[in-house]
Amino acid sequence: MVATGVSGRRLELSARDRRTLELRQHFVLPHSKDVEVAYETRVWFYFPRGFGISAQTWTPEEFYRDANTYMRLHAPGLSLKDFANLEHTHNPAAILRRQLPKLIEEHAPTGESLDILAKTLGAEFADAVTTAVRGLVRAIQTAHAQDDLGAILADVRSCCVDVQRALGAIRRLRAKARAYRSVAAPTLLPSLSFAEEYASAVVDERLAELARVIDTAVVLRDGKGTALSMRLAVAEAAEAVHRRRREQGFPTPTGTAHTSPEHFTYRLGVLKKEMQRALYVDTRSGRIDPFFRNSAAMVAAGLAATWATLAQVPLLQGGLSGSQSTLLFSAAVGAYVLKDRIKEWSRVMLTKKLLPWDHNDRIVGDALACAGLGRLIGRASEQVRWIKDDVIPVAVDELRKRQRTVRGVAELEHVLCYRRRVQFDGADEPVPEGFGVQELMRLSLDEVVKRLDDPIDEVSYYDPVTGAFERTGMPKVYHLNVVAETSAPGTETRLSRFRVIVNQDGVVRIDTVVDRVAASTAGAAPVETTSSSELSPSASALVPSSSLPAGSPSLVEPAVAE
Repeated sequence: MVATGVSGRRLELSARDRRTLELRQHFVLPHSKDVEVAYETRVWFYFPRGFGISAQTWTPEEFYRDANTYMRLHAPGLSLKDFANLEHTHNPAAILRRQLPKLIEEHAPTGESLDILAKTLGAEFADAVTTAVRGLVRAIQTAHAQDDLGAILADVRSCCVDVQRALGAIRRLRAKARAYRSVAAPTLLPSLSFAEEYASAVVDERLAELARVIDTAVVLRDGKGTALSMRLAVAEAAEAVHRRRREQGFPTPTGTAHTSPEHFTYRLGVLKKEMQRALYVDTRSGRIDPFFRNSAAMVAAGLAATWATLAQVPLLQGGLSGSQSTLLFSAAVGAYVLKDRIKEWSRVMLTKKLLPWDHNDRIVGDALACAGLGRLIGRASEQVRWIKDDVIPVAVDELRKRQRTVRGVAELEHVLCYRRRVQFDGADEPVPEGFGVQELMRLSLDEVVKRLDDPIDEVSYYDPVTGAFERTGMPKVYHLNVVAETSAPGTETRLSRFRVIVNQDGVVRIDTVVDRVAASTAGAAPVETTSSSELSPSASALVPSSSLPAGSPSLVEPAVAE
């Protein structure tokens, strides 16, 4: 039995840092033994000729070298209010709280299971904070003067209150765990402490991001004190969080007599990995790939050897004149030279025929099994190919040609297609409802941006205002267009197009050009939304103004042709 996936499933593209793209998507898991769910993602990368990126300079093997895919359990349905509620069914804190009294029973829960629940709490709470704050940021950035700003103000205040209540729930959980410290595993209390330290650090950072957006949003200056009210609510919450961090002795970005900013960032990075490690899904290489690859290589070697042997037959017959012998000897040498090429061509052709996927991995998720929360199994397959224009789907090609930066100009591009299929099978003990798998694919752009020109271009021009000839450094950027298609059996196919603005230093910003749901299997009309400049969460901070010459425009809003 095949289950349907999530209708209109979205793929998010953002910049993890200046030189790394991050593709993020969420998969819903089956909750019955006889059900399987399959998802497919295809991403087309359009590299202009000026990038110098092609099949010769960036092979599929090099693409896989620069790409890393991570999968972990994730519960996106949990809100900050849910984390503040210690009676909520799916709240990891509530589950752990119910497990504590069982420590004095005969069949007590294992220390490993409680540690995993504590780390799950830290990771999931941090994700919930990030989701809530970035939702507020998008609401503020897309707001207009005629919109109801009072609703956004209420959401900001509610978020600040929920954050403090959720952190208070973690404190109450830690207090209850201390009552069982004589029978609990020695790692439980430190794990809960790490969970609060990591979660509160993420809260501090996200509130600071929200405050910066409020300070720079002109639309909030409505004469009613909306911006000031938001700023006060955020500052009050941040002060309460910071006070709690000092009381607990947690390191802070400003440093103390015993810590430094360097120690803070290092410790936070270690804690982040420790929190999320408990939820990582294991992907193990399948055994079918080497068999087919080796079979193709053996057949190719046999064909090459046969060719070389047949080329030698005329020389063994004898009775040839000198000129004939010389000609046949030259042909034999040429045949031997071609032997390796025949071997390689045959291997590549047979591999494509026998093995449509480059990698075939098994998926095993046992993170929650020891806590009695089930397990997941499945398979992930992926493929990378440089393709020609005539094999690009019509819908994808039309989407690429829409809303060009310079209309009427069709730039020559090399197209790289990445395809990934993920299938989950129903396990004997499925994970609880609300939990799914979050997949992160991180693609390094080092190989791409190192070939670009300097990020500042000195331009000479005549200024009609001053009547003088000027020379100013202006930003030089390039556009990498990305089209993504996500689908699942029986659901709508979602098409998205992103414009990644890059320079030699890396990513400047990412615009969502088009995000739409194509015609569904039921024949519904397509729905389309368009955003001309939807920034990635940290795009505005990607280019420091100090890196530009005096008087040069910001790289965040470049006016440049594709």
